[in-house]
Amino acid sequence: MDAVGTLKTGVPLKVSLEGHVEEIDSVSDAADFLQRWPIERRGHVYRSALNACSAAIAAQISESDAIKVFTGFARVSGILVAEGGPAMRLEARSVQSRMPKQGRQIPK
Repeated sequence: MDAVGTLKTGVPLKVSLEGHVEEIDSVSDAADFLQRWPIERRGHVYRSALNACSAAIAAQISESDAIKVFTGFARVSGILVAEGGPAMRLEARSVQSRMPKQGRQIPK
């Protein structure tokens, strides 16, 4: 059986949890990520994202709508890793300054 479809954009969404960056490229990835979200940080935005992913997996809403809700959750939670878009540059910089770059700055 095929996994729940990949994102139409072809570009995975990058989110960061506890300094670890993950790529979300399907609704099932998003749902899996939400299952691991810290219980103490689960609010109404989290529940909306989880409900949207569940609805998309059950084919009640489109996957792109579910991913939009998940992206909103990621942005509100401050875990969205921006891909250098002008609107996100500020957020991206603050995320990068908090996260150590894993050995990338040392040329081998």
